[in-house]
Amino acid sequence: MKLAVQDTINRSSGRPWGAFWFRVARILAAAFILLAALFWNIPAGIKSYGYATIRELVKVHTIIGTWQLEKLTSNHYYIKFRAEDRNEAELVLATAEFFYQPVMEEFNFTPRGKIPIILYSSREALNKSFGWEADESAMGVYWAGSIRVLSPGVWVEEKEDGRIAEVFTVSGPMAHELTHLVVDYLTGGNYPRWFTEGVAQYEEYKLTGFEFQEASGSLKPPFYSMHDLTEHFDSMPSQTRAYGESLAAVRFIVHHAGESALYQIISELGQGMDFNQAAVKVLCLDEAQFEAGWQDWAVTKAYQPDLF
Repeated sequence: MKLAVQDTINRSSGRPWGAFWFRVARILAAAFILLAALFWNIPAGIKSYGYATIRELVKVHTIIGTWQLEKLTSNHYYIKFRAEDRNEAELVLATAEFFYQPVMEEFNFTPRGKIPIILYSSREALNKSFGWEADESAMGVYWAGSIRVLSPGVWVEEKEDGRIAEVFTVSGPMAHELTHLVVDYLTGGNYPRWFTEGVAQYEEYKLTGFEFQEASGSLKPPFYSMHDLTEHFDSMPSQTRAYGESLAAVRFIVHHAGESALYQIISELGQGMDFNQAAVKVLCLDEAQFEAGWQDWAVTKAYQPDLF
């Protein structure tokens, strides 16, 4: 059964640069420039290895910063949290395990080692970890190998334990952020922002029935261009529209060529192709054809219930 849940758009897995990360960002930027110069004429697999190395270094840096927090471990994750948030941490960990097998089987991927989750007890604390403004409303963020989650107690209005777990499973960020992680690892970080957001929303809907009602209602011309969605996703005037269009573009891929094409595009990105090259190879559509195709489909078919 389709569940349409009204919510604000989660800002997730984008470019969470801010005050806290400024010093780290400068170091990483220098490393990326050096790697780009070194890898310009080197095979894509080696470029991906360089990205993976930096991602793991950032992940280690992030985890070191949680040394004062408590830790719980499950089969596939560990979570860092404040002592007073143990109940919420147990819920988040159980929900993450619930989605682990379906997501990994969907993408035929097995991570190495346990996935780190960091639990934040307030929006302010989560936003501060990225240097974001205080009014950002993310419930979860994937970045550089780890998942950050806002405590369910902050936003779930239900009071009974069973209902809290139900709401967090359906409306929470775990399936979404875990999909971001998988796409990042499978592609070696080689993907447009709109694409990973579209794939994460698509997988989230399949597993939970959750969709951003506001985003689905925003699919009306004129659309953002693919250039803008690729180059300026996080700074588009309406994040609601950007998210809705990213999901529509991914759904068009599935409609046009089947889910196998979606996984093949991810594979081609992992081999070093850019998205336009992958679309030509997998979908037989060049950049202009793909843009016109998904926009036309979004206007005529995107939210007919039987097409999801």
